[in-house]
Amino acid sequence: MDGLNLYHGLRDEGLLKFHWLHIEGMIESLAADAGARLGSPLEVIRVVYCTSLVKDRQAARRQDIYLQALEQHCAHIEILRGSYEEKSRPCTDCGASVGFQTEKQTDVNIAVEMVKDAATPVGQRADVQLLVTGDTDLLPAVRAVRSFGVDVVVIAPPARGRTRESFTAIASKYLRVNRRHLREHPLPDPVLRPTRSGEEYPLRPPDGWIPPSDW
Repeated sequence: MDGLNLYHGLRDEGLLKFHWLHIEGMIESLAADAGARLGSPLEVIRVVYCTSLVKDRQAARRQDIYLQALEQHCAHIEILRGSYEEKSRPCTDCGASVGFQTEKQTDVNIAVEMVKDAATPVGQRADVQLLVTGDTDLLPAVRAVRSFGVDVVVIAPPARGRTRESFTAIASKYLRVNRRHLREHPLPDPVLRPTRSGEEYPLRPPDGWIPPSDW
């Protein structure tokens, strides 16, 4: 799963109220839909959540709370963390240097995990991979995995205007995260994290991520 791509899809559609999201539960639901499309039930054996750690202090705090909650509550999730790097480029109008941040490692982490699993001997690898992203930079990874005879179901975030033609041309199936997948799989509020003192620390959804009363 491309965590930041999902986040931006939710933000673009005004759906961040659903972001306190039980990733494993949602993947189980998506796997059921994918299995129905493929004609065979799927069992989820591993969830890899790839993201990059943001720089803004408040955003980083919200992200940290969420990642802690996922690690505490989800039994089979593996979180791979990338980073953002500061870069600059000249302004085309005035020539001044303009700073910006670029995401690093997330796409590479996803591609490596996909190909590494597909290259595992038959009987030890997954028969089907679900790739949650709308990022066409991952097209080469999808092609590589398909070359090993592994099905890839691409699942796009819920954002209008994101192209699907590039993925449908090479993926086994193409689906989209919809409101049902989001609505039916919230994390508990709070998620309780044990502390060294033996007490439990409550991890709560940040402001703006609080589920509506009709969740």
